[in-house]
Amino acid sequence: MKSFVVFGLDAFGQTLAVSLEQSGHQVMVIDPDDDAVRKVADITTDAIIGDPMSESVLRKAGVTAYDTAVISFPGEINNTILLTMMLKDMGVKRVVARACSELECRVLEKIGVDRIVFPERDMGEKLAHTLDKQDVFDYLRYSEDYSIVEIKVPASWVGKTIIELNVRRKYGVNIIAINEEGKGKINISPAPDRAFLDEDVITLIGSNKTVNKLAGER
Repeated sequence: MKSFVVFGLDAFGQTLAVSLEQSGHQVMVIDPDDDAVRKVADITTDAIIGDPMSESVLRKAGVTAYDTAVISFPGEINNTILLTMMLKDMGVKRVVARACSELECRVLEKIGVDRIVFPERDMGEKLAHTLDKQDVFDYLRYSEDYSIVEIKVPASWVGKTIIELNVRRKYGVNIIAINEEGKGKINISPAPDRAFLDEDVITLIGSNKTVNKLAGER
């Protein structure tokens, strides 16, 4: 079990805190908004109404005992910077911060933020990919050059096996799982001699260029 302290309870912060708690982790939230804190108080491990920019509030809450601090202050880069610096000075192991632009990202990198997230950009990108190609069911950018996608099996693959297609060498992708819709189960370790069915939905990782090409082969 990991532990997280979440600062900022907008829709993103609330969803993150609740999801982490439901995944079995210990979660504390800190926010000055009474209503926002009360919404998650019964779900999270600890919920504190207080000023996250106050060092005394942070120390009293015991933030240094948590593995990761997540800062979600959209549009408040100055507060994000100040809070990051306080947390780092206090010895918090890992700080994750939300950014709204590439400039903010560069600033946060320079002050030592361990991971920077762009919720709006990433969600927009994911939606664009699922709307652009009707056979893309889910999309996750793994890095600048690689993505994980869930797509309808390419028509040219139907009736052929993984080994027959030589998927890794020929297409440069790795198959993570096959959702066998007809059987209602997910096969996370498909046998190399297993033939693809027309109703299969596959999850694969590969270069953006390759996965986009495969997603269009229907």
